[in-house]
Amino acid sequence: MAARTQAALTKQLHTELAHKQWLARNLYDTKVQRASLVRILELLTALTQQTHKHSAR
Repeated sequence: MAARTQAALTKQLHTELAHKQWLARNLYDTKVQRASLVRILELLTALTQQTHKHSAR
């Protein structure tokens, strides 16, 4: 799997955050909502790690 760029991670994170709001209104306390929260955490982690890699150069 190719590494995702910072722009792609940011765009996906923005999409997931909007989806999180929709899930909170429509599918509160479901597996889908919990999975979305996990994806947000993974995206934030990947974005943070990528940012730190670029700042260490």
